[in-house]
Formats: sequence, structure tokens, C-alpha cells
Amino acid sequence: MNPLDHWWPVALSHELLNTPLACQVHDMPLVLFRASEGRPAALPDRCPHRFAPLSAGQVRDGQIECPYHGWRFAADGRCTRVPGTDLAPCSKPLLDSLPSCEAHGLVWVSLNTESPLAPPVAPAEHRHKLDTFWITDQVQCSMQDAAENFLDGFHTHFVHSGWIRHDKKRQKISAWVRPLVDGVEAQYSEEGKQSGLISQLLEGERGTSMGRFRLPGLAEIEYLDRKGDLNLLVSAWLTPSADGQLRLFARIATARGWIPAMLKRCVLRKLFRQILRQDQQILEQVSTNHRRFQTMPANPLDGPQDLLGPSIRQLLEHGQPQAFEARQIDIWL
Repeated sequence: MNPLDHWWPVALSHELLNTPLACQVHDMPLVLFRASEGRPAALPDRCPHRFAPLSAGQVRDGQIECPYHGWRFAADGRCTRVPGTDLAPCSKPLLDSLPSCEAHGLVWVSLNTESPLAPPVAPAEHRHKLDTFWITDQVQCSMQDAAENFLDGFHTHFVHSGWIRHDKKRQKISAWVRPLVDGVEAQYSEEGKQSGLISQLLEGERGTSMGRFRLPGLAEIEYLDRKGDLNLLVSAWLTPSADGQLRLFARIATARGWIPAMLKRCVLRKLFRQILRQDQQILEQVSTNHRRFQTMPANPLDGPQDLLGPSIRQLLEHGQPQAFEARQIDIWL
């Protein structure tokens, strides 16, 4: 997959205010700030004068000011002020600006000089009004491992035992795996309420659930009740920041109801923080073990329960969906 062909989320929209933000995408350090008209701007996080980090500076009148000598840069990378001189503003950029935009509560950048043709990948839509909140974090692992972990129900009996499922309380269910235009999806049916605490708190009767991965890095879990109404939608955007490091932007959404959004947010944030810590621990152990055995074959051994992992690997390697016929599988989950 060519990272230049896509939009990548780099910050939550509400976090980008009147101060610069530092971020990194595919090993490129960037500074984000709001230009004079309020739109997000992205520049390399260095002043061309003496390489000071612009993210340590200030935003003045919609431009970024270097903390070292006060050189000021517009959103297009032109230098507009050099204190202590009578130099006129540059007509040509000294820094290469990157395309940026806002969508779905996130700030996005592209590493290409031109904006990608496809818009930023969107979360699943629902007809109901939603209560949402965000969890962000940094994870030491590959995109492949993080996406598969997020969508793999079979690790939950052990890594999240008691929180999501129990190994001794499995259910026989049907899984329907199908390709998407930009990814892959598994749909699960005939599953009752899960035995873990999160399901007991959040769900009534379970109807259908889905796990999907969409390029370039959106992993989603969606739970519906028997009427087709939303119980829970977790959308996790994954952005590679450096080799073996990912930035996670997870949006947790529930249908708006009689429970106050603030109360749901308080309870769910604590629950999902616990789940995230458990996933971080196992993913970083896996990542460390990859490095310990780096001379060994890198491809994992797939089993019949690995419903989405092989397709995710194909998507990330080739940048397009794997061609296969939709198939139904009976599993014990």
C-alpha cells in the first residue's frame, strides 16, 4: 500500500485550537496549526533557518512563528516575517505544505503534494442520533497486528477474560466473511449476549455484529440488537507514525437514549481504557518477539479461526481487496 495515496488522521479536531500541535506520519515530523480562516494547516516541523521545531513556537494571526528567531510562516510555507530585517515576504515557499482537511471529528493530512481523490475514510452511518467520545493513544506494533487484534474475537477469551468473553462460555455462531470495495468484513449471527462485563452492561438482546477493516487503516466493531438498532460502534483509525509505532484514534458511539451522555462517557471510558491497556500489553509483547525472531520466517501461521487476518494482510501489502467469494463459517466464539 502506498501511503502517499491516502488521507491519514493526525489529531482530533477539538484539540487543534490556538496553539501548534506536533505529530508524525510515516516518519515525517509535522506541525499542525489553524490558519487565519480557521482551516487546519500542516508543515514540516522545522524552521529552515536553524531547524528549530516550529511546534515549540506560537500561532500568530493564523501563521506559525518559530520559537528561536521569530521567523513566521503562512499555511502555504511562505516566510512572511524575519524580525530584525527589512526583508519583504517571500514569494516562494521555504517549506513544503501538506494537504490537510477536517472530517469525522479528525484532522487529516496527505503526504502527497496533491490531495487524494478519495475522501477520508468514514465511520459506519446510522439513522439514530449518537452519543460519542474519543480515546487516543500510541501503540508499539505494526498496522497488521493492531488491526487484526482489534477485529479478532478469539483473543478476547484470554486477553480480556471476564471483560468481554469467557473461554468456558463459548457460543456456536455463524460468521459470513465478504470482501468490501475497500476492505473486508465479517458478519456474525446467532450469537447471544456475550458473557463479559461490557456486554452485560451495554446490550440487551444481541442481533447481528460486524467487524470490518477498510483502507488505509480503519477497523470497526459494530453491535446491533434484534431490531437492527445500534448497541455499540467502535471506529478505530490507525495512523503509522514511525516504524513499528501507531497512533490510535478510537471513536466510541452508542445510540442516544435515556441515559445521559456524560454518564455513559464516564463509565465506558474507564472500561475501554482497561481493554486498551490489555491489548497494548499483548501487542507490544508480540512486537518485541517479532524483533527477537527477526531471522525466522515473518509470515504468521493462520488457522481456521483467523477470519480477517489474511485479508487484512493482503490489503496492506497490495492496497486493494483480496478477490474471494463470500463464505459462511460456523465457529465457537
